[in-house]
Amino acid sequence: MIGSMRGRWRKMGVALVAIATVVSTTACTSVSSSSTQAASCSQLLAGAIAYERSGTGDIDSTMQTLSDSCSDEYEIAVDYLSNSTDSAFSIDSCDELIGYGVREESVALLEQDGRCSFGQVDAAGPEWPDGGLGWDHAREHAGTVQRVCGPLMSVRDTDDGTFVNVGRDYPSADRFTFIFWDIYLEPIETGATVCGSGEIYLYDGVVAQMEMRDPGALEIWP
Repeated sequence: MIGSMRGRWRKMGVALVAIATVVSTTACTSVSSSSTQAASCSQLLAGAIAYERSGTGDIDSTMQTLSDSCSDEYEIAVDYLSNSTDSAFSIDSCDELIGYGVREESVALLEQDGRCSFGQVDAAGPEWPDGGLGWDHAREHAGTVQRVCGPLMSVRDTDDGTFVNVGRDYPSADRFTFIFWDIYLEPIETGATVCGSGEIYLYDGVVAQMEMRDPGALEIWP
């Protein structure tokens, strides 16, 4: 009788181990699948942002895939895209965008692009070092020689030289750009204000730019 009972428990123990193994394997597969899906969604979101910033790539296909499989990332992308294009109703305040219900992740991306900024700016505008002309008013002075100042957004090295974008970053048409043809600059500290003097002209009739020949003439203010 006792031997029979032991046999039954031994068989049940083997069965329980087998079930536990299946559950454990299934759980591992589920976690792995979930992690892969999360990574894929993040990659798709990054791709959509890259396409928008570069103006190239199949963004429609990427957005459709996000819509079908990644609802959270899709909402972030939609909020970002809908506020990253130029329009008569664009909002420059990051705080205001969040107040209107725009996802914080999207607002962070828009801030990176120079589409919005946090904090209130005095109605009279910021005071630039030594009274320079603000980058956002440079377009109005095309064809004249001015000393233009603005917050550094990026320094981009290309085969043709260095492009210093202030106010808003490339590819925004609202940016102001100092151009150094065939010249490469030393790194500039993030958060600096830069100023430069020269003639303002419009690239393609839209982007305000200034060509500079001497890297030392670019003023860098902390």
